[in-house]
Amino acid sequence: MKKCLILLIFSVLSPCYVSGLDDIDFEHLHSASFSFVKSVPQIRTHIKSYSSGVKVSGLSGISCGDKKLETEQASISLLSFKPSETVYILALQELSRSELPNYQQIKKGWEKKVPYDLEIFVHGGIFSINETRVDNREYYIALRERFDHTKAQQLLQKYRAQNPGQSVSVIPVMMKPASSKISVNPGGGRKGIVCSNAVFFDVKNGLKINDDNYHLSGNYYLTAIRNNRLELAAEEDIERLVERILPGEMFLSAPLETLKAQAVAARTDIFMQLGKRHITDPWHNCSEVHCQKIIWGNVVQDKFIQAVRETRGTVILYNGTHVARAPYCSSAGGRTEDIRFVWFTAEKPYLKGVWDGDEPLDLDLTKESDLRKFLDMDYGECNININSRHRWKTTYSQAEIDVFFKKRGIGSLRKIVPLKRGVSGRIYKIRFEGTQRNETVFGELNIRRILNNMFSSAFIVTKSGDNWIFEGMGWGHGVGMSQMGAIGLGRKGRDYKYILKRYYPGTKAVKLY
Repeated sequence: MKKCLILLIFSVLSPCYVSGLDDIDFEHLHSASFSFVKSVPQIRTHIKSYSSGVKVSGLSGISCGDKKLETEQASISLLSFKPSETVYILALQELSRSELPNYQQIKKGWEKKVPYDLEIFVHGGIFSINETRVDNREYYIALRERFDHTKAQQLLQKYRAQNPGQSVSVIPVMMKPASSKISVNPGGGRKGIVCSNAVFFDVKNGLKINDDNYHLSGNYYLTAIRNNRLELAAEEDIERLVERILPGEMFLSAPLETLKAQAVAARTDIFMQLGKRHITDPWHNCSEVHCQKIIWGNVVQDKFIQAVRETRGTVILYNGTHVARAPYCSSAGGRTEDIRFVWFTAEKPYLKGVWDGDEPLDLDLTKESDLRKFLDMDYGECNININSRHRWKTTYSQAEIDVFFKKRGIGSLRKIVPLKRGVSGRIYKIRFEGTQRNETVFGELNIRRILNNMFSSAFIVTKSGDNWIFEGMGWGHGVGMSQMGAIGLGRKGRDYKYILKRYYPGTKAVKLY
C-alpha cells in the first residue's frame, strides 16, 4: 500500500503549479512529496538523457494520464516542447540555527551593503517518516525580489566578488513546469498515442532503451525538460539507490562496518537534499556527482548489498530531528576541516573538524610551523597502503606553473602567500603575486583548481631554484568523514556507529523505518 508523504514546509515562497496540465501524475513528479512501498520511501531519480527519438522494449504496456497502450515495444519521440517558467532567489548568507534568534541584527548588516529589501528564506521542509519527524530546513538572508536567470547571475557574480567569504548563492523557484507532447508509436500498423509531459512504462523483466539495459524494481518514465531531448527517470526504492551509490564511493575491499558507515552517509545525503536540489525538474535527485554518483548498469556486489541492508532506514540526525549534512572526502590527511572554511556556510557543530587519530594532538594547523610538524608525522588513517595521498609532494617548474596563471593576467608567478588556513591547515584565502599584478583567491576548491587540481589545499609551498615544491596532505575538501580514516577504523574493529560519531560528533544514527 502506498502512502504519500507531503512536505509541510517547502519554502517561504510556495510555488503553485498552474492548472491545465493533462497529467496530474506529472504535477506530482515536480512536488517535494514522495510515496512509500512497504514503509520504504520511493525516490525519483534521473538516469540518462537521450535524443528526442528512442526505441524502447521489454514492456508490457505504456500509460499517460487516462491513456493506456498494451505493447512490448515502441518508438518514442518528442513532438513539441515549452520550457519551464522559473524565477531565482539570491541568498546572501546561510544562518545557523543558533544565529536565528539574532537574525535581525545580521539582516541589518546586509541592509547596509545591498539596495534591496531582505527576508529570511527557508529552504527545505519538515516531513514525517513512519511517525518520525524529520527536518532538513536551512535558513538564508535573501533578497525579497525575484529575478530572471540573467539578472540573478549578474547579481550572484557582483555580490560574490564583494563578499568572497560568504556563501552567496542562487536558488531557483519554479512557477510553471516545462510542458511537452510526446509521441508513442507501437509499430506494426497499430495506432499510437500522444502523451502530455510524461510517458510511464510497465516493464516485464528489464527495460531496454536503444542499446541500454536497465533492471530496477521501481517505475520508469520518460519526460522532457529541454528541447530535442528525452529524459529517463525512475521512482525507485531508496535502499536500492544506496546499493548503487556505494560501488562508486567506496572500495569493495573496505571493511563491512566502513561500508555500512558509507551507506548511512549516502542515505542521509538523499534526505538532506530532498526539496532543495532539482527543484525545477520532475525528479528528486540525479545520478551524477552533483548529487551522488549512481552506477546503473553493473551487478551490485553482495557485500555492498549487505552493508545497505544491515543499515536499512538509518540516517544521521542532529538534535533529534535535524537531518545532518554528511559530506565525505577520500582522505583528510589526519585532520578534518570545519565546513565554514570550505563552503563558507553557516556553522554546523558536527562539522567543525576533528583529529583522525585516537588521541588529539597539541598542534594548531592554522599555523604553518605546526602544519610543517604535522606533515612530517604519520598520524591518522592507519597506514593504509591504498592511500597514496595521506602525505604527498608535487613539483612544478616555473614554466609549468606559469601556464596555470596564463589566463589570469598576473604574469609570471613570483610568490604564493597563504593568508588564512582552516583547522586542518587547508588554505581558504591565498595571494598569488606575479610580475604584472597580485591576485587574492578565496575558497579551497578555487585554489586547488588554479594549481592544476591540487589534491588538497593543505600544503606548504617552497621555491628551490626554478622549481615550486608543494608538500601536503589529504585528497579532497576534508569535511566530514575521511573515507581512508573510516577504512582504518573498520580494520580496527570499530562499528559503523562509532565511525559516524568520529566524523560527525554530536549526531546520532537513527533508524527511520
